[in-house]
Amino acid sequence: MPNLIILVSVPIFVAVTLQYLYRNFTQDRAWNHIPTHEFEDGDNSRDRYVRDLKDLLESGYRKYSKQGLPFKVKIPIGGYSVRYRVVLPKDHLEEMKHLSNNTFSWALASAVIFAQDFTGAPPRGPWSGKALRVGIHQNLGDITKKLDQQIDMYFGTHLPQNSSMIMSIRFMDFFVPAIANITSSLLVDERLSSNPEWIQQTCDFAVNRYKSADDVRAYPPLLAALVAPLIPSVRQLRKSRRYVKEQMTPLYEDMKMRQNSGILSKEKCRKGAFGFEWLWGGAPDDVTLDDFSDTMMRTLIASIHTTAKTISVALIDLLSQPQYMDELRREAMEATEFDGSIDIEKLFKMDCFLKESQRLTPVFLLTMNRIVTQSYTFKVSGTSMPVGTMTTAATAAIATDPDTFGIDSNCFDGSRFQRLRLSNKAGESALKMGMATEDSLGFGLGSQACPGRFFAVNQIKLMLAKFLTRWELTLEKNGQKWLGGRPKYEYYDFSVVAPAEYGMLLRRREII
Repeated sequence: MPNLIILVSVPIFVAVTLQYLYRNFTQDRAWNHIPTHEFEDGDNSRDRYVRDLKDLLESGYRKYSKQGLPFKVKIPIGGYSVRYRVVLPKDHLEEMKHLSNNTFSWALASAVIFAQDFTGAPPRGPWSGKALRVGIHQNLGDITKKLDQQIDMYFGTHLPQNSSMIMSIRFMDFFVPAIANITSSLLVDERLSSNPEWIQQTCDFAVNRYKSADDVRAYPPLLAALVAPLIPSVRQLRKSRRYVKEQMTPLYEDMKMRQNSGILSKEKCRKGAFGFEWLWGGAPDDVTLDDFSDTMMRTLIASIHTTAKTISVALIDLLSQPQYMDELRREAMEATEFDGSIDIEKLFKMDCFLKESQRLTPVFLLTMNRIVTQSYTFKVSGTSMPVGTMTTAATAAIATDPDTFGIDSNCFDGSRFQRLRLSNKAGESALKMGMATEDSLGFGLGSQACPGRFFAVNQIKLMLAKFLTRWELTLEKNGQKWLGGRPKYEYYDFSVVAPAEYGMLLRRREII
């Protein structure tokens, strides 16, 4: 019997291997017309790509994109079904953002990036983005008020409340659970948002979606399917997915029952108090429990770590450059109402500061990731994209283009966007934090731009304003006061590394 198994297995393995090698060969030929950009010193190792992709993208942008040409970079980590990222010039993005998911698929790109076939991460449905975008747009005023209240409640129980108390926090250790708690209070009912296990599972699967994909990509595609179920992060992700489904079942069944009985309308849901209601308002009538649960899971994943990284970087930028502290604190105090709430529309300078922080250190080096599902030729250049191409935009490289942002484009200037907005009143709104344009791709672009970006931006502004007005803040690194200026942030592949070693010392300000 063992000999029979070997006789059967060897030809199958050989056949699969030959198919894999043939596919790679044909893919390489299909992309020969797009130049490959590599490191000039010849070190094109996996570790070099993972560590220095930011520099590689910036040099490729200067060499090719500025000439209106796409270029491709290798994907150095195994487990992908494609071998290259094709980086599009900025002048191609306007054309691409109008193309449908049937031509340039963001859902398929997400599945590839997160090794979805191997990890069991929830797929991205076609309806969820619009449902969230509409729900947040229609309810943004109420959402912001609730965010203000929930942040007060969380800060009131987790941060020092008198000047005799001093507390040290690590940014990511504090913000991940804080944002998970605050976000859950607006997305799900009190039964879940007050449940510690729900919050812990939420934090865990936000981590494990990225970690499981990274762990799987350490293996070649031929082995990934066999190894994945044994990887701890994959097992935990799948466990979390089952847990979320179990917890969402009562909400799903209640909404379904009320809809079928005519008690609940889609329009009423879109103006509901919670995010699960907005999602239901935009969901297809035949939405399944799995789809609804997975959509909630993806929403929570997208809203936690990206927001935590963004505010962590912004606080490091602020506390390492204290020359901006006084004016931002004064503005925050002037925006504070008698009841302690924040008038977010008065935080003009803070918005500009946050925009600069995101410009220089976006969470992702690449956005607008798509897989070409039908051969396409760009009208702007005549460049053809074969089926299977992964296209993307070099977010960080575009954001440091000196032709757009000046000769000091790689330097931090917390007043940069104040000047830009004041000198361009007609186009001022496009320069606000959260707006998605060809020069500012931190939240994507077009119909697939992050649907929750204004939710996230308002949450960050409220948190930062409350920190500035209520506490004295000192930047720390590994528990020691940091006076080394603005640090250089590291990236792992296309994602910024969470600044885990940084934190701050807090002492409650005396109220005069």
